[in-house]
Amino acid sequence: MEAHHAQAIDDFLAKYAARDEFVAILLVGSLAHGFAKVNSDVDVILVATDDEYQRREREKHLAFSLWDICTYPGGYIDCKVVSLASLDQIAERGSDPARYAFKDATVLFSRTEALDSVLKRVTRFPIEQKAAREHRFICQVLAWKWYMSQAEENKNAYLVHLATQKLALFASRVILNRNEALYPYHKWLLAETKKVSIKPEGFLETLEALLHSPSFAMAQKLADILFEFVGMKEKDVDWPNQFMADSEMNWLTHEAPVDDL
Repeated sequence: MEAHHAQAIDDFLAKYAARDEFVAILLVGSLAHGFAKVNSDVDVILVATDDEYQRREREKHLAFSLWDICTYPGGYIDCKVVSLASLDQIAERGSDPARYAFKDATVLFSRTEALDSVLKRVTRFPIEQKAAREHRFICQVLAWKWYMSQAEENKNAYLVHLATQKLALFASRVILNRNEALYPYHKWLLAETKKVSIKPEGFLETLEALLHSPSFAMAQKLADILFEFVGMKEKDVDWPNQFMADSEMNWLTHEAPVDDL
């Protein structure tokens, strides 16, 4: 952390730590995860009282940025608001990115004894889902490998880029899942995948090659590495039905993702 980051945090706390509507303040984001650059912004999460959280939720003001605190060029404080009740929801059924947001968090200020225990539950890897998740991620890899073949055959540049991104995403998720590591969302995906200890030889190099020179041949090579790693045979995986459930018919059980509206 740079001196100007530390100063910005101190100045922020001077304004917000004494406010009764907040029971805790956490440092998160790149500064907490160890990915910060000199000009990185400062990410904080404010843990609000239930009344304050509900008010902000009604007014759609659970996220805001402050541009008048940081003294370095381009610096700002990026703020998100949660409550202990909403943290309980994340601990119970939150997505990996929702959980990862609190990983490595530094408690800057707190006046609630419940915070430490709820943060441990929030950042727990869902070990009971590990086997099922691996199967679903593998099926996504195979589906998007097929899409890559179609993209190449039809010279569809859009589909090439989409299939490349999806292959990188779900191949990395297989690796993270084996390491019982949370998926951080897209920005830190490759950085977190590189950090984990359990991964097959040649995986990172093949992934980089796919990203820089996408092709069906490279997609197949990546899939081959993954299948050897997980001890499965591609021909034994019924990926069309799992892909249909996860990506084509998911609107039957919950709201369709915004991509598909």
